[in-house]
Amino acid sequence: MTGASADDPLEALRLHPEGPIRPRAAFVSELRGQLAAALGLDAPAVPDIALPPRRTTVPPASTETAALATALTPYLAVHDGAAALAFYTEAFGAVEESRFTGPDGRIGHAELVIGTVRLFLSDEYPEVGALSPRTLGGSTAALHLEVADVDAVHTRAVAAGATSERPPADQPYGARQGSIVDPFGHRWLLSQPQADVSTAELERRMGDDGWTLTGRPRVARGGIWGVVHSADAPAMIRFLTEVIGFEAALVIQDEPGIVEHSELVWPEGGVVQVGTANQPGNVFADRPGPGQQNLYVITADPSAVLERCRAAGVAVVRDMAEPAYDPGGLGFAIADPEGNLWSFGTYAGEV
Repeated sequence: MTGASADDPLEALRLHPEGPIRPRAAFVSELRGQLAAALGLDAPAVPDIALPPRRTTVPPASTETAALATALTPYLAVHDGAAALAFYTEAFGAVEESRFTGPDGRIGHAELVIGTVRLFLSDEYPEVGALSPRTLGGSTAALHLEVADVDAVHTRAVAAGATSERPPADQPYGARQGSIVDPFGHRWLLSQPQADVSTAELERRMGDDGWTLTGRPRVARGGIWGVVHSADAPAMIRFLTEVIGFEAALVIQDEPGIVEHSELVWPEGGVVQVGTANQPGNVFADRPGPGQQNLYVITADPSAVLERCRAAGVAVVRDMAEPAYDPGGLGFAIADPEGNLWSFGTYAGEV
């Protein structure tokens, strides 16, 4: 960097007020190509690596909490990394975020996301103890994956090459579960929550088969759900599922046309509730009226959503663009038939 000026792009990245930052993947790819051309070399054969987003980490409040874990991510070793990534994409709808391929062709590290669940993966590296179930003759661990429709996911996984170990069935603890073994030897327990079961009822059910319950083997799941109060909730639900791509996990109607509660699941994670506005006696639906409610939906592929919206004639109020708060990302916004604003973008809260 000798002689570089403050106007030099690389120098600007190094001297950024918030500290050195990574250049965008597109910039890296273009620069790599220019260097290869200038040196008379062929373009690199290794595909571009999508750089992980920058994150802000909050330091622990004290040394006593410094040792507490903040995240647990499964890290799978497989005998064919490229095939495994293709399988998880087809079977579970995984989105590949990054892939590091070594000079010998092995995948040293890959990251993928299934809904809101993050997963790491690599090829076998016996030299550092990373061995696959095929080499070890099986696996002692299993991955528990919570899904919105366990029967559909189980069927899709088997069609993609998995072996059905246990078909989906209702369980006494309030879930419908099944299990598969993927083509790479890893076991997956697929689970669909159905209903909360009280401690007393669970103890009774399990006691019938000789089990003894100690404590409460259930953990409350956190999260914030957006709510849309609609003048015509059934029509709004049809719009969000048939046009936008939400999946209706639950719709409760006290009477025809009046939706008391619903749960619309975004395939990549998250839930939106839609209910009928101004229901008599329902304080939660007591609103001046629908319109201009604003929701943001995270998606890895906003272009696909925008294409569906355009095909259905939906009003686009902000065309696809790179937001200032999401360098390298994309996002757009629409107005639904009742005037509510929906933004769809790649920004997932990282800075």
